[in-house]
Amino acid sequence: MAYPPYYIIKNELQQSLLAGILQVVAQEQEYIRQIRDTKNEKSRKIELVLRPGLEKMGFSHSVTNRQYPLFAPGCLFEVDYFNPHLGAAIEIERSNLYTKVWLALVKLLEAKEIRHGLIMVPACRVFRNKPEASAEITYKRLRDGARNLLCHLDSLIVIGY
Repeated sequence: MAYPPYYIIKNELQQSLLAGILQVVAQEQEYIRQIRDTKNEKSRKIELVLRPGLEKMGFSHSVTNRQYPLFAPGCLFEVDYFNPHLGAAIEIERSNLYTKVWLALVKLLEAKEIRHGLIMVPACRVFRNKPEASAEITYKRLRDGARNLLCHLDSLIVIGY
């Protein structure tokens, strides 16, 4: 599979937008892989390296209620990237752990303005000294466990980095 791998759970996202996001990730492939494969690194570094390319596409970084009222008043949620014109949000997670991915999904579902959700997780990682296809596992878990939750999202895509 070409880099970055991606898995579509539900998709009405413009193909050109998805292609642009994938291209931004692909352009930073070497740096992203280095961060991904280094123990104790944070997803923030990946967010920052993708920032120039995603901002050119109309995304804002680290969106909170102060910048754009996505969530209920007083809610401290933020999304890593949001494009208000397209209703698209991107969450970048360091692992495919249930808690992180499910929190990302809850954020995407919480905001009615978000119609297209993209969750980025490592394409693969070493877990207990064995390689694990993290993005594929995340896709399968969300596909199998979230089917009935996706009523208001037009798209949900998992991208491996």
